[in-house]
Amino acid sequence: MPLNISSPPKAGRRAVVTTVAVAFALVLAACSSSGSKTPSSGSSSAAAAGGVYNLGLNTPTGSIDPLTTADFNAMYVVGLASANLIIESPSGKLEPQLASSWTQAADKLSWTIDLQPNAKFSNGKPVTASDVIYTFNQILGASSQSPAKSSFTGIVKSVAAGSDGKSVVFTLDTPYSDFPYLLTGANTWILPSGTKDTNWISDPVGAGQFILEKYTPGQGVTYKKNPYYWDASAVKVSGVSAKFFNDDQSELLAFQSGQIDQITSDPSIKAALGTSYRQQRAGYVKFDGLVFNVTKAPFNNVKVRQAVAWALNRPAIAQTVYSGNATVGNDVPTFPDYAVQPQGLTARSANTAKVKQLLGNQVISFTITSYQGTQGEQTYAQLIQQQLDATGSFKVKLNLLTEAAYYATTSSTPWLNAPVTITDWANRLPTQLYSLLYAPGATWNASHYDNSQLDKLNKQYEATTDQAERQTLANQIAQIQWTDVPVIVAAFEQSDVYLGQAVHGSFPNGQQFNGGFDFRGITVSH
Repeated sequence: MPLNISSPPKAGRRAVVTTVAVAFALVLAACSSSGSKTPSSGSSSAAAAGGVYNLGLNTPTGSIDPLTTADFNAMYVVGLASANLIIESPSGKLEPQLASSWTQAADKLSWTIDLQPNAKFSNGKPVTASDVIYTFNQILGASSQSPAKSSFTGIVKSVAAGSDGKSVVFTLDTPYSDFPYLLTGANTWILPSGTKDTNWISDPVGAGQFILEKYTPGQGVTYKKNPYYWDASAVKVSGVSAKFFNDDQSELLAFQSGQIDQITSDPSIKAALGTSYRQQRAGYVKFDGLVFNVTKAPFNNVKVRQAVAWALNRPAIAQTVYSGNATVGNDVPTFPDYAVQPQGLTARSANTAKVKQLLGNQVISFTITSYQGTQGEQTYAQLIQQQLDATGSFKVKLNLLTEAAYYATTSSTPWLNAPVTITDWANRLPTQLYSLLYAPGATWNASHYDNSQLDKLNKQYEATTDQAERQTLANQIAQIQWTDVPVIVAAFEQSDVYLGQAVHGSFPNGQQFNGGFDFRGITVSH
């Protein structure tokens, strides 16, 4: 089920974010929703009720369009005033937003989404089935430019009102048990019927926790609490004031001086702040895949691919590339917050003897192609080069391009054609990642990998809701991915934010769009 997607899979702290739908909570994953507490515990008992939360964002790039924006900062601007049908916790649990419940039909070919009876837009008008249908018709339409369209292509056949008029029925082309998670993705905020999304910022009506009062390009945006929000009593802050920054250093200084109440962690921020501030985990955001073109020598030899996988020091990668904000991976693209975790795999670790066993006396020379920047790919490439060269079995060169050159929209684009590449992949469902990374003929299958058995197992996994069967299939799928290793997944990056001294409480769903930019329970005392 290849997906035709029009933009690369970049995902960074402040870079382009693709449509994301992650995890499946048949059971809950064991991931904590917040980081450890530091000297500033932020006890809610000490907080004054309400307060205006001061937020720092990078200046958004492109237009502020709910359906088409792919910039995280623009998503934040939209998301504070908007709402999805369903949101997701950092542990992978689905939670109601504008939907109150969701049910799969007995034939598995449709899902009925019941709407919150008291859900309203910021203008006081109720959220109806017509609004949901209108929104998804815009997303799925032939002329749609929404990144969200890719998540539903080949899955959704039609969207219609339920017989009670208070629900929406998504009819599918094929059974898809993880379907509700697709509704947590970016660019799926519900708009009032008839909204011209390109003009949304001029009349920003949404069903979110806040009402957008003023947007000043290049400067910032202010919000007040939305009294019509379906769970308004749980939103304690009176508003949000977001200031735009053009560089990280200015934002850091603003955070340290108390002008803004949070800042996203990265290596430089972590080094500057240490343990002086409380951290909160915002969830898994991406992995950097080391991709082999399996049609080109020497990577058409599975032993060579396996040897690279056994040469890597994964804990060192997690610490050096992601400053410890990562979980070690085992060459299977199943994020740790997904409920069905593969079982029975041998955990790979740096093993020079295993490398020698696989390669004999060969010395494999090759070039890794990636791009320069601040998202970790350059550091990752350099560290891999050092680790592989140290084994004596590899001689590695680097070809680090500009981001534009790496993702060039040509038939010979490097990220899809070079023998070995490093590309970052946003947190998605395992079945989505299969359709992008492994499926034969998939637009983004940079490995040019083709395995009919894996394709068959993936379709079976998409269709079943039986927990035991899903676990068995997940194990079989993972074993093939681990053995054939067309893509090395060495670590899964997590996103953390530092919270200022004035912030009390913890964000229930991190600070990600699939969690609804949820401020319930947060107060500030400036």
